[in-house]
Formats: sequence, structure tokens, C-alpha cells
Amino acid sequence: MKKIFGFVALAAAMLIAGNANAQMGVNVGYAPQTYTTVYTNGNNSSTSTLEMSGFFAGVNYNVPVSGDLCLSVGAQVRYNTKTEESSSSGFVSGASKNEYSQMLLDIPVLFNYGIPVNRDLKLTPFIGANISYGLSGNLHWTLGGSVAGIGGSTSGDVPFYGENGNWKNLELGGTIGLCVSFTDFRLFGGYNMGLVNMDKRDNYTNKGSNFFVGFGYTL
Repeated sequence: MKKIFGFVALAAAMLIAGNANAQMGVNVGYAPQTYTTVYTNGNNSSTSTLEMSGFFAGVNYNVPVSGDLCLSVGAQVRYNTKTEESSSSGFVSGASKNEYSQMLLDIPVLFNYGIPVNRDLKLTPFIGANISYGLSGNLHWTLGGSVAGIGGSTSGDVPFYGENGNWKNLELGGTIGLCVSFTDFRLFGGYNMGLVNMDKRDNYTNKGSNFFVGFGYTL
């Protein structure tokens, strides 16, 4: 996967550099992320999900291929976050908090076909792949409580990646969506589905998916 990531980045840079008709755009948007983990042990299995709010910002270059068919190559930073809290009351009381955070670098490679509606309005369906690299990811947990007024708390961190994490840094997804352009402004949305298992552990499968909506401007 690391070789694929580097090859795509190099090929994209060469393609853009060699095409004077490439159009540059800037994008921002919202992309709530879901990770689904399935544990299988013989005939038994269990499923858990992690749902986070996500936001992204980046740039893309749209390169003409043939007629109205183009290839868009971009780079964007995506930040995902979630906070969970629970509490109880009575003689024994306690509270817990889980704070998730994740930073990703995305390289979307998307074929798109422009369909003019009139002089200013254009519909552009797109399909392709999204390569993501996990820059950072962490779960910070806090446990606190008291028994008859005697308090105490403890906390810790669980990394997503690295030697102590269970997740692989590289992820490959399939992407499909639609962009509506009015002059230089763009409104777009779509769906990205994870295609590879991101979990390092045996008997575990972890795949991500997300819907996204965004706003862009062509420079």
C-alpha cells in the first residue's frame, strides 16, 4: 500500500505538470465517518461501530482527458472527532468520557464527466478511488467517580496507529458522487466505501465508510 500511495502521488504530479489546461480548485466540507469492526471466532461473530463527525479541506486539479471527460487528482486533510459521556447517580456515582480524534491525508483520484445544462450550470458525476493515510489517531478515556463523597479519577490513551495501535495507516476506498457547478462555484456530495481491512489483528476486520458534502471554488 505504501508503494501504491507513492506511485499515485508521483503519477498525479507528472500528469498535472504536463497539462497546461488543468484547473485548480479549493474545497471544504463535512464528512461524518463510520468504522465498522467485525470480530469472528469460529461460528461466532460480533460487530461494533465507531461514528465520528468529520471535516475536510483541500485542493484538486482537474485535467482534461477526452472531450468532457476529465481526471481530478487532489490532496486534502480530514479531521474526525467524537466525544462520549456517561454518568450515574446514587450512593455510588461515576462518570466516564471517551474522546476520539483522527487526522487523515486523502488523495482522491476521480474520473468525472461534465454535462452542461446551460451556459453557467453544469452537472458532473464522478467515480474513482480515495487513498487515505492516517497521520494520527487516538482515544483519550477518563474514568471518574466517588463513593459517599470520596472522589477520584484516572485517564489514559489508546492510539489507533503505530506499534501500540491496532490500525493500519493506509486505507483504500471507492468513491462515487455528483458535483453541481455554477460558474466557478461547486456544490458536491457522494459516498466513499472502504475496500481493505485496516485491522492488524487476526480474526478482526475493520473498514471505514462515509458520506460527504462539500463546497468548492475553481481558481
